Amino acid sequence: MRQKLSVRAIIKQGDAVLFVRRAIGNPKYVGQFELPGGKVDFGETPEGALRREVQEEIGISPGAVQIERIASWVDTMERATQHIIIVYLVALSSSAVISLSEEHDKFIWKKLSDIQHDTLNVLTKIALQDERIYSATEEEDSKIKNFVDNKSTVRTHNEVTIFADGGSRGNPGPSAAGFVVYGYNDEVLFEGGAYLGITTNNQAEYQAVKLALQEAQKLGARIVRFKLDSQLVVNQLTGIYQIKNRDLWPIHSNIKELIGQFERVTFVHVRREFNQAADGMVNKILNAQDKR
Repeated sequence: MRQKLSVRAIIKQGDAVLFVRRAIGNPKYVGQFELPGGKVDFGETPEGALRREVQEEIGISPGAVQIERIASWVDTMERATQHIIIVYLVALSSSAVISLSEEHDKFIWKKLSDIQHDTLNVLTKIALQDERIYSATEEEDSKIKNFVDNKSTVRTHNEVTIFADGGSRGNPGPSAAGFVVYGYNDEVLFEGGAYLGITTNNQAEYQAVKLALQEAQKLGARIVRFKLDSQLVVNQLTGIYQIKNRDLWPIHSNIKELIGQFERVTFVHVRREFNQAADGMVNKILNAQDKR
């Protein structure tokens, strides 16, 4: 079986994702929207290919990048070709100005929950899914669409992704925890947090996880994917690091008890640039407290 390796970029502006419309190339994809990206050339690293493609296609040099998922699709109509797609989160500065290459003639910012699936090419639909392997042909594209539509209703509350953060102004100092719960297609199911009084950064990080798990229970979630920008907390909750600070033992124990009430809870470290929603909740809560 032949394999084709490509990269795609998820570039966000708030809750919206950047899509570009193909103007030239494979007739199957012309006129359809896609995530910026393209194939990985021989001798090129995937990240190098991603940076090159984004620069060429939208005229902007990416900032921080991080792998979001790897998807695979077998196209039986193309000599049984397996497409392997590495999907990256890409951070751009807020002042970045998009300048399209001749390969694309239009760009749009759309929430994943609002995008019309029949306007996307098949590789983009696959790239936007969870880590699953599909065996499909172009003629089976409608099956993929139905799968997407079904997931958006069935999995919204069963599986959630949570970005959580905690912060202390002084460490120890006035602290807050914040989190945002996303369902399928990146729709916000809940955002919240709490003022914690005087405590430390690590305590605030743990409190954010605890509060978020409690909210996930209320939403009926069974599978929870946490994304945190504290590598220390991620490694402690996954058992890679031992907790030497005894002050963290009680809340760590509480979190472990909560985790046991779910089917699966995972923790992934993300760069701070990709945790802005939760960080924004922390600052919002602390700023509101300062005004009292």
